[in-house]
Amino acid sequence: MQPLDTIVFETPLVRAARFRCGARDPRFRDSGPATNCAVVFPRTAVWIRNSGSRSFVADPSLATIYNPGQEYTRNVISSDGDRCEWFAVSTEVAIEIALSFDKRSADKFERPFSREFAPIDHDLYLAQRTTFTRLERRSIESFEAEESIIGLVTAVIGRAYAATRSPRSVDRDWQLDLVERAKASLSRTLCNRQSLGDLARELDVSPFHLCRVFREHTGRTLHDFKTDLRLRCALEMLTDSPSDLSRIAFECGFSSHSHFTSAMKSRIGRTPSAVRASLS
Repeated sequence: MQPLDTIVFETPLVRAARFRCGARDPRFRDSGPATNCAVVFPRTAVWIRNSGSRSFVADPSLATIYNPGQEYTRNVISSDGDRCEWFAVSTEVAIEIALSFDKRSADKFERPFSREFAPIDHDLYLAQRTTFTRLERRSIESFEAEESIIGLVTAVIGRAYAATRSPRSVDRDWQLDLVERAKASLSRTLCNRQSLGDLARELDVSPFHLCRVFREHTGRTLHDFKTDLRLRCALEMLTDSPSDLSRIAFECGFSSHSHFTSAMKSRIGRTPSAVRASLS
């Protein structure tokens, strides 16, 4: 069977790899425990459940975090399966990163990263796409690559600590479940003209309650979240697809080329053509 991981860069300090697992692959649900201290940047949406934890949606709005030996399972959201890139650091480097945010990490040498995921902004998402593209094209020196990967891992762990959740309760768990189910639905219908009423009916709640709970737990509106997912889908296509910008805009769910350009410029600070040029 073809390996799921393709290593594109490796030194004693760091690793970077591409992961691809189709939804019909027999290894999709359980591809074995993690083998690295790593952060993963999803390109598609999938349900992830770490051993002993609740399920969450891993999509391009966040980065997931793993320790060696960590067991987890997946469930399908996207027919594309699980597509992502990951960046890993040695255990010694991971310990130092964790200690910079939490001194208690000194007692967790085998599993230094105590968080499961972290929300990531456009700047960090674009930074990891740019770094990975340069690694694939071998247009980056080893010294810079090691420093960049350590920087990316550190940035994700820092965001994970900054986003630490408050203590759980039955009501809060129900609300968190609603938010994750909303994220899964938004990921599945990324390019569709889905109404708020349609989404609320699917999740069996009122539109008001859905909007209130989602914003309370994410700090964002549903529309803002979906627009961000569309932009991150577009960033992937700007790197990997030769399609013209109007085609990319349409395939990512934007109403027009101008709508796509306006959204990217307001959120990322650059036009799609400028982003494509920088990634090339």
